[in-house]
Amino acid sequence: MGRNIAWVVSLGLLIFSGVVGTYNGLTEWGEGRNSLQHSVTVGVLIYGIFGLISAYGLLRRQCWTLRTVIVWTIAVSYVPGVAVMAYAGEDAILASAIAASVGSLLLALGVIWTTKVMTRAQG
Repeated sequence: MGRNIAWVVSLGLLIFSGVVGTYNGLTEWGEGRNSLQHSVTVGVLIYGIFGLISAYGLLRRQCWTLRTVIVWTIAVSYVPGVAVMAYAGEDAILASAIAASVGSLLLALGVIWTTKVMTRAQG
């Protein structure tokens, strides 16, 4: 029962971040004013694309999904912290950036665990 709940929550996170990330990455392309802002847009597009790919793989319980979830995890953990620093300017607080990325990483680690458990029998 707990694994099924984790599976549904993980699918929800991957689908939501995939749809929103892909949409925002495409619509905000080229709007950054510096290299950090451009890297945020690229990161958003990466977690969008890999979120959708990973959701498909997790839904089908494919063993290759763990690799795409790891790429998604890297992007989804990178973007929040860098976005704080890139868009807040001089008002940015490093602790806020770290907290944003660590919070995202903790959620992503749950998705990694779920992916490992739910795709183990297929691997």
